[in-house]
Amino acid sequence: MCQRAVTWRATTIDLEAAHAYPDPVRDCRISVTFEHEGGARVVREAYWDGGATYRVSFAPTADGIWRWEVEAPADSGLRGREGRLFSAAYEGELGVFRHGFLRVGAGGRHFEHADGTPFFWLGDTHWEFAWGERWDESSHPGMASQFRGMVDRRVAQGFTVYQTNLRADLAGEGRFWRELDGARGPVPNVEFFADELDRRMAYVADAGLVNALGIAWGFNLGRGLTTVDNMCELARYVVARYGALPVVWTLAGEVAGYDDAARDELIAGWREVALEIERRDGYGQLATAHYTNERPFADYYFDEPWFDFALNQAGHGDYVVAEGDYRAWLARHEGKPLVEGEALYELCSSLEEMGPRKVDAAMVRRVAYMAIQCGCAGYTYGAQGIWDNAWEKGLPADPMARMVAQVFNRFGVTWDEAIDAPGAEQMGHLRRLCEDVGWWRMRPYGSGGSALLGRHRPLVTVAPDGREVVAYYASNVRKRLSVEGVEPGAWEARWFDPREGRYGEPFSLEAVDGVLELPERPDMEDWALVARARG
Repeated sequence: MCQRAVTWRATTIDLEAAHAYPDPVRDCRISVTFEHEGGARVVREAYWDGGATYRVSFAPTADGIWRWEVEAPADSGLRGREGRLFSAAYEGELGVFRHGFLRVGAGGRHFEHADGTPFFWLGDTHWEFAWGERWDESSHPGMASQFRGMVDRRVAQGFTVYQTNLRADLAGEGRFWRELDGARGPVPNVEFFADELDRRMAYVADAGLVNALGIAWGFNLGRGLTTVDNMCELARYVVARYGALPVVWTLAGEVAGYDDAARDELIAGWREVALEIERRDGYGQLATAHYTNERPFADYYFDEPWFDFALNQAGHGDYVVAEGDYRAWLARHEGKPLVEGEALYELCSSLEEMGPRKVDAAMVRRVAYMAIQCGCAGYTYGAQGIWDNAWEKGLPADPMARMVAQVFNRFGVTWDEAIDAPGAEQMGHLRRLCEDVGWWRMRPYGSGGSALLGRHRPLVTVAPDGREVVAYYASNVRKRLSVEGVEPGAWEARWFDPREGRYGEPFSLEAVDGVLELPERPDMEDWALVARARG
């Protein structure tokens, strides 16, 4: 019998061992090799699903016939078992299944799907998606489910990535682990995975989002069950169970921590987890680490083969966010993309020298457009009240949550307020603009400097052939800019409103002797200019 599947969509093969094992995850390692009639080969590890049951999750990477064979302990009764499946092309509209998993594009500055289709990273931050966000409850009048409502909203707004973390450290330990008589260590809590996490992972994937998934928070390594060995074991299990979905492995949150004495140990410990993920993945899905907030921007792991791109954290105002930081990092680090993964969450209490203020949509836009115009491959948005899963105003009882709220949520923002914040919709406008101009072709113009938030001159990108220019004018831009080395002659330009996502009427510009003098913006708000040579 030939099992049916859909290319790039996960399907499951069930395997029943001859008996249950005292330590079902360490005593019974099962792998399945899939070979396509055209020669492609994928190896996937099976995951324990309770009792003597094991399953292997597999996403075909090509249409046609795949043959599979099991490698397992001799006493399992599974060694040498074979089968076939037929994969048909996906017929829907979701890019992650039409075009395949992600990889780094040619030139090392952007992402693309397996078939070469460019992919714009527009993420949303959900650190408590695995168990904190509620499946069947909501305090938002327009959403029956907090979890599903937020996913649906972000999809409608044009997001492509859900940036998440299992939070399998400390408060999450009891959900992810359980003791089992005869086991040499904690084993995965199968009931939690089957009853809760499976449906969340599937919902994100079925919505067409790539899940940028971390295992735990970095600085808790070595505390409680969050040992290096246990995190390697959990990572191995998570890769087996969910690695055939559209995912990016982000390792852990703020990997190096902020204690200088522990930094090297944390980096080394999480490296072991990263290497375990690399060994077990089977698809070579993108891998990175959620960096700490540093100046200059962090770059640990950058030269290591498993590390595919940098997921930066510019922070929430405790460091100034400057154009020069992005330009300097990209100038030093060739061949791997940079994504701004955490900066000035909307509605957050900023951590500025002059005191906190509530981060608004204009501040979010400035950093997002700056990152892209300086050469980043994408941007991750976040909203206070969502990343910290705040349901009620006031300080929470838990001491750690209380401390975090006192720093970042001084304005008492709840998740149901945050999901309606305007900045998220405006990030969708940013994606539309980038895709309209073919952002992956554009190159940052000029050497830049340390001007805060690009306040002096517009931030400009230019097409390699010099026939297209995109300029972002932050609201505090004060000076004009002449762009040299472009196609001489007549140009057509349009203003793009980053707040409303609308283009204005076209107007004419002239590049004299290959120099395009950029016009003044329509008013004192922020604007983007798109200009193309005629003919």
